[in-house]
Amino acid sequence: MASGFPAIAPVLRVVPEAQLQATEKAVDQQRENANQATLSDAAASQLSSYIREQFTMMKNHRNTNAGWNNRLLSALRMFNGEYEPDKLQAIRQFQGSEVYAHLVAMKCRGTTSLLRDIYLAPDRPWGIAPPPDPDVPQEVVQKITSLVTMESVTVDQAGQPIDLGAVRDRINLLMEHARDAAKKKATKQAKIVEDKLDELMVEGGYYKALAEFLVDLPLFPFACLKGPSIRIVPTVKWINGKAQMVQKPKMFWTRVSPFDVYFSPGVSDIEDAAVVERLRLTRADLNDLLDLPGYNQKEIRAVLEEYGRGGLFDNWDTTDAERAVQESRENPWMNRSGMITCLEYHGNVQGLALLEYGMDPEMIDDPLRDYMVQSWLIGNHVIKCQLSPSPRKRHPYYITSFEKMPGTPVGNGLPDIIGDIQDVCNATLRALVNNLSISSGPQVVINDDCMSADEDGESLYPWKRWHMRSDPAGNSAQVPVSFFQPVSNANELLAVYKFFSEQADELSAIPKALTGSNPGSSGAGRTASGLSMLMNNANKILQTVAANIDRDVLDPSVSWLFDLVMLTDESGLLTGEEEVRVMGVNVAVQRETQRSRQLDFLQTTANPIDMQIMGMKGRGVVLGSVAQTIGLDGQKIVPSEEELDQMQQAQNMAQMQESAAAAQGDQPSPTSTKDMGPRVNLQQQQPKPPMIAGGVH
Repeated sequence: MASGFPAIAPVLRVVPEAQLQATEKAVDQQRENANQATLSDAAASQLSSYIREQFTMMKNHRNTNAGWNNRLLSALRMFNGEYEPDKLQAIRQFQGSEVYAHLVAMKCRGTTSLLRDIYLAPDRPWGIAPPPDPDVPQEVVQKITSLVTMESVTVDQAGQPIDLGAVRDRINLLMEHARDAAKKKATKQAKIVEDKLDELMVEGGYYKALAEFLVDLPLFPFACLKGPSIRIVPTVKWINGKAQMVQKPKMFWTRVSPFDVYFSPGVSDIEDAAVVERLRLTRADLNDLLDLPGYNQKEIRAVLEEYGRGGLFDNWDTTDAERAVQESRENPWMNRSGMITCLEYHGNVQGLALLEYGMDPEMIDDPLRDYMVQSWLIGNHVIKCQLSPSPRKRHPYYITSFEKMPGTPVGNGLPDIIGDIQDVCNATLRALVNNLSISSGPQVVINDDCMSADEDGESLYPWKRWHMRSDPAGNSAQVPVSFFQPVSNANELLAVYKFFSEQADELSAIPKALTGSNPGSSGAGRTASGLSMLMNNANKILQTVAANIDRDVLDPSVSWLFDLVMLTDESGLLTGEEEVRVMGVNVAVQRETQRSRQLDFLQTTANPIDMQIMGMKGRGVVLGSVAQTIGLDGQKIVPSEEELDQMQQAQNMAQMQESAAAAQGDQPSPTSTKDMGPRVNLQQQQPKPPMIAGGVH
């Protein structure tokens, strides 16, 4: 070098993984504190400050006290087949195999498939039940009263005494028929309502969101479904052959990642909690909001001006960087796509803060009371705030767990239940692979002092010639090249792996046979009785999980949809007396049993006696129900009730005519039926066989 000093190669500093993670967390915390300071310096409204305080409280509790984020990340790593950073560093330091057992992923996929068979099958896991005793319409009651009065007047005019008991019986009989008619009408109306609600759910992506929810349920400590959310979306409407763009409100359902939903710490039921969801928006999304009613255009323009170029970072969590890697997304700290974070808050806010924001004073009866609101906060700007439209005064987030824990909305997923079994299986599988690789061939010991200078001792091949040199000390007993075979422990390690794999089956109650895998020749699944026991245990666990979904997700989400339809329906289709019934547990328990029983009932009643009791209409009801159960369209197979009534009346008329003709002693005319042709007396036309001794030929 020009200075005369020798050149020194640059030194690369190697930082341990734990120290690197601690440094990154410190940098993230500094950045968050700087953002918080910037926001505190800005003139924040009371509403935005309250929402941000609530979110900070929820986030701190989640990251420090509860540790849910670490559990969520650990579950993602298990599902993707990746080791924890500290464990991976130790494995690489040992220079061993990094093979992963994927036991948790297999159980999660199997559980999701079984739950999809229950909730995404052709049979709806929910329904609308009509009122058990619907009211008879007032006009029908008046007609019954008028009819009985006219009959009484007729009897009185005929000079006959009026029997009050007979009048009472007549009224009771007519009212009973009216109640039966009201029940039939309510049943038909409930079926129409059920089809209408199902159409709305299909259009709003309910079942798609439910399918994604079922993927999260066995994997994470909790899973979340959101909806219905009202959005104004552009739709194409054809008028006089020309397409016109119309803004139309529609209901949507979405699956919310457990990483993005925060709720009040300390609540035992999610219905009682305030909820904050982190949303990712783009400039295009904010531009679309400028044209929609109800949004604060001034605040949206301020957001576009303030955060439009680089995005907003202050609401990112400390675990989002690794989460983005696990989900194959862009690191949020880089944010080349310019995403803007938005906090959607659902909870109670004091009326004074709402009045300061600019909400209509007529909607705030008492400024000191709290009101259930929905607010959207970006940075320091509340772009929209409205009172909750739910008459039940609850947020649209529904949370449940694979294994619920009393006293908290957060339960356990399969990684929490069999995570330690997964670690043991991974360790056993790594040892097995390492042992197989080492014991796959002999180990070679070469004495370099005995090798000739031009001999390559690194390569081995059959019939190789070794060139040696004599020992200067004259020791002829020294062996230049020797071999030894390492011991293979494959059988012992395989036995250990199978044992712990069976333990995972018992702990999770999801046996291999239930997910389509071979149960093997060992364990409880090797016999028919043992396999039946495993299946029964799995069915019990699935019934428990299905009960959690029914109670915490399906029932409240469909009930809220029912409430919204009741609030907006002007056709009078709903009376409000209908009830939402969920049948996920029944489907899980009785699907195959109910199907076989219906088929048996169909075969058992196929006889003349039962047909006389059931009639053509009753038989049609059974056929339609069985057809729907086995996946056929019962409406296309079985005629409608009106057609069945006409067929039944025609059959009754024919029977009455035959009975009347038989009573009069008349015989049917030979030409009365066109398809039978002329009738002849076959007994007179047929010649008699000859009689001989011993019998008739």
